[in-house]
Parts: sequence; C-alpha cells; structure tokens
Amino acid sequence: MPVEKQITINAPAEKVFSYLADLTRHSEWAQPGHRLEIEKTSDGPIGQGTVFRSVGHQFGRNEDTVTITEYVPNQRIVYESAGNAGLMRHTFELTPAEGGVQVTKGFEAVQAKFPFSLFLPIVSALVLPGALNGDLQRIKAKLEGS
Repeated sequence: MPVEKQITINAPAEKVFSYLADLTRHSEWAQPGHRLEIEKTSDGPIGQGTVFRSVGHQFGRNEDTVTITEYVPNQRIVYESAGNAGLMRHTFELTPAEGGVQVTKGFEAVQAKFPFSLFLPIVSALVLPGALNGDLQRIKAKLEGS
C-alpha cells in the first residue's frame, strides 16, 4: 500500500525536478540517520533507465541498486531500489501551484523481503508518513534557501 505526502515549494518546476532527479543529491535531504551515499553507475544523462548505487547505514549497512523507471521532465520521476529489504518504489509528482510547485512524494514496498515484510504494516502506518514529511520539509528548505 503506497504512502504519500505533499508540500508546496516556492520554486520553478524545472529547478525542483532537476534537484530531485539528481539522486546523487539525495543525501542532502534524506533522514539524517541514514548516512546515505549515492553514486551514478550508468553512462549518459539522467533519465529513464539511469542506474545508481546506494549505500545506507540505517539498521546496519545496506547496499541497493537504484534505477529510474519513469522520467517525465518537470512532472514525474519514479525510481526503484532493490536490495536487502526487497524492491521499493519511490515517486515524485510535480503539479503547478500558486507561487511554485506542489510536490507529492510517495513510497511503496513492491516486494518486501523477510524480515522487513513483518514490520511493513506498522512502518507504513506509524513511521513513513512522518519520514516523508521530513524529507519534503528538507527538500523545501534546500530549494527555497538556494
């Protein structure tokens, strides 16, 4: 079951989209405890099919392969991370809003692996909404402050 949260960012869609699409900058807005490192591993410009390697340090060291699966400039970016927890889908939707753009950030566990699958209902209900809001607040602060 997907979890989504929204925020309005007072910046042009082009600026917001290019920032979100550059997943190497994810560590700038990810939850501080993740200690996230991301590097682009495929050639060419960022777009559908671009692959990244992600190393996080939440609940131990986790290494994921992250692939952009949808890329509609200034409107939508979807990326999927495959690793120890399973296959997770992350979505950003951008829609025009007064003074800028409304950003909807979504998360969905496509195929959760054991033991993460056991905790997923609790995490989805109690942890993810706050985590998504925190990510959006940090994204907003970064983009409106620069």
